[in-house]
Amino acid sequence: MKTAASGDMVTIAYLIRRVDGQESGLDKTPRSLSFRIGAGKVLARLETGVLGMRAGERRTIAVSPGEGYGEYDKNLVLRVERAMFPPDLRLEVGRTVQYQNRDGERVNLVVNEVTEKTVTVDGNHPLAGLDLLYEVELLSIAD
Repeated sequence: MKTAASGDMVTIAYLIRRVDGQESGLDKTPRSLSFRIGAGKVLARLETGVLGMRAGERRTIAVSPGEGYGEYDKNLVLRVERAMFPPDLRLEVGRTVQYQNRDGERVNLVVNEVTEKTVTVDGNHPLAGLDLLYEVELLSIAD
C-alpha cells in the first residue's frame, strides 16, 4: 500500500486541540484539507507529519508556536478610538473586523474590549503562542 511522500497530493481530515487540554476555539467537527506535500501551502510541520502515512491511518502531530502560528505578540494588541470604526458597525467582544493598511493588505483583528470611547483589538492569530495537537486521518494519496 502506498505511503505519503514528498510531491504527493493528499487529503486529510483533522481536528486541532491545545496541548493543555483547553478548547482551541475551532470547530469540534473534523475539517478536510487537500495539499501537495512540499508545496509550502500548509504548515511545514503538518506536511512532514503526514509523510509515511497510509490512507486510513491516523496520527497526532504536535505543533509548537514556532512551527505553527507564531509566538503571541503583545505589541499587536491595540487600543483605538471608537470613532475609527463606522458608527453603524456592531462591535462586540470576539468579533473579527478587517483593517486595510497603507499597502492595501487586509488584516484581521479580533475585538477584545469595547468601551464608549475605545476599542481594543488583537492582531495575533487566534492560535498564536499555543502548543497544538493536530489529530489527522489521511483520507487519500494521489501523485
